[in-house]
Amino acid sequence: MWYLLAAILGSSSLVIILKVFDLKGVDLNAGITVNYIVASSLAFGFAPGVPPVKQITGAEWFGIALLIGALFMFSFVVYALSAQRSGVAVTTISGRAAVVIPVVFAFLFLGEHPTAAKIALLAVILLSMFLILKKPSGEGSGDVKGLPHAAMLALPLAVFLFNGVNDTLVQFAQRTRISSEDLYPVFNGVMFAAGAVTGLICFLAGNIRKRHRPTLRDLGWGALLGVMNWICMTGVFYGLGYMDGSVFYPLYYTGAIVLATVAGVWIFRERLSALNYTGIALAVAAIAVLSMI
Repeated sequence: MWYLLAAILGSSSLVIILKVFDLKGVDLNAGITVNYIVASSLAFGFAPGVPPVKQITGAEWFGIALLIGALFMFSFVVYALSAQRSGVAVTTISGRAAVVIPVVFAFLFLGEHPTAAKIALLAVILLSMFLILKKPSGEGSGDVKGLPHAAMLALPLAVFLFNGVNDTLVQFAQRTRISSEDLYPVFNGVMFAAGAVTGLICFLAGNIRKRHRPTLRDLGWGALLGVMNWICMTGVFYGLGYMDGSVFYPLYYTGAIVLATVAGVWIFRERLSALNYTGIALAVAAIAVLSMI
């Protein structure tokens, strides 16, 4: 149960902290890069045993860990922009609704068999995405923080795609590449380190013109994000070791959605319409049922 609570708290905290990045003026690239440095350090630091570097680089999961880490870096940037522009609640739902993508991947490549019930639930999740992103008439033409409405819609959709691809790759690695539970922290450490290197390259490339020096604010909030990122991934990996996936995933997804939605509405005063709430309710119900069948 503690791992489940850690996963829910960590997942919800990520999008909330990324929202705070904007409110506190944290440099996005610097903060996310620091996040991955801290998360990688914690993953390796708390690993029960770290194999020699040659053994890690020669592992069959090493390449996919690097790929996931690099994609995580870009997905965090998209997550941050979506949380800041489209809202915490919408961003969280978009990320969790991406369960559609790994499920379809499992149908096509991992030998799982689609059923009428699963296909219907996937359709419900896609419908919920439309309802969640639907704005009342009269609100569609306005700009928020310089972004047109079309861009505000594109950001949650990008979160949906990035999250789906990342979850698919993690699922693939777990099922076909990682042979022991003891390797989970090492895999996470390599994955986070790849995100840190990618972030550092992006930061240095972007800094050629603006010459931003990371501030204590960048380092502090980035470090907090890294701690919660590590907590989230640790909770997910080990939670699955103590609970059946059919129990863990519905509790994890729905818990993260509810907590982030409450935070978005109560803390950040995000305004949701009746259609948005209907979409959230449909997504929570469909994700929970889909994870149990």
